[in-house]
Amino acid sequence: TLAGLAAPGPVPRRVAALLGPAPAVRTWPPAFTSVGLAAWGAAAGTAVSAMSSANSAVTMVLILHAATPL
Repeated sequence: TLAGLAAPGPVPRRVAALLGPAPAVRTWPPAFTSVGLAAWGAAAGTAVSAMSSANSAVTMVLILHAATPL
């Protein structure tokens, strides 16, 4: 039971982590793996969806502007 009291607490562990080497930098996965294809496909689909929504909004504004007398 005394060994539990001698264990380092959260502060010494945090100081040790800060003094240790920096963690590896995360990057996008390579494009030719299953995870890479899924990530790039999701990013492309999101971009296409956003452009489609913007196109629809602009078209609706133009139609309402043309149909409404000022």
